[in-house]
This record gives sequence, C-alpha cells and structure tokens, in this order.
Amino acid sequence: MSEGKAQTSKLDELKVRTQQLGEAYRDLFPKVDPAFVYDLIIRLVLNPKENAPIYTVEVFTKEGTNPEKSKEHILETTGTVPSIYDNGTHYVSTHRLTLEILKKLNDIDYVLEVMGDYTGSASSTGARHEKGDWKRIRDRSDE
Repeated sequence: MSEGKAQTSKLDELKVRTQQLGEAYRDLFPKVDPAFVYDLIIRLVLNPKENAPIYTVEVFTKEGTNPEKSKEHILETTGTVPSIYDNGTHYVSTHRLTLEILKKLNDIDYVLEVMGDYTGSASSTGARHEKGDWKRIRDRSDE
C-alpha cells in the first residue's frame, strides 16, 4: 500500500474511533455536553497524579423541580452548595470534578442537561450557559 493510501486509511480509522468515542460519551452521559466529557477525560488522563481538576458545573433541571431538594442533592453529590438561577431550574457550582461525580449528576432523574467549563484554580464567574447551548453548537456543526 502506498504511503498516501496508508495515511488516508489511518485518518479514516481515526474518524471511526472518534465517532465511536462520541457514541460512548452519549451512551454513558446522555445529558452532558460531549465536549465537557472530553475535556474532563483529557485533563484526568494528562495529570493522573494530581487532584481532580476544578470546573464550574451548570445543571439544568425540569420546570417544577423543588429547588431545595435539587440544591441538597447537588451538595451531596459535589460537596459544594450551588447558586440557583432561572426560577430554580439552573444550578451553578465550582468544585473538583471526577467522572464519577459527573455520572451522578447525569443520573439525577429531574436533570435535563449538564454543562461546564474548566476553571483551574480560578474562581467561578457564575452562570455562563443557557439550557440547550451545547445542542445548538452541535447542530450548527452538523450543517
């Protein structure tokens, strides 16, 4: 096989593996922005001996969800008290994040979406996202 064909074959294989990885993210974390999952995994893999990275995490819940119940559940899951926005449907907290914590947030029955941004050692700037942001970005890239 020529070098050009081998290169193309490797690039095609990379595309297939990336697609399979995206499918695995969506299977395990259907409510979480896939770019957020990828970012967390990369940071955990690149620095396995360091403490978990710090993220500002935004959780969007169904209308009519009890804000106190949600706040307590997020506190129990993350160890931090979230700020509450949008009439009790948008919760923001900054804390160290692991895949296990992210999975627990994903699996809360009344959670609709989870997004986040790496903050490192910086403090949070508060809410940055609207419900559906990552889906709108994904849809634009599919055009």
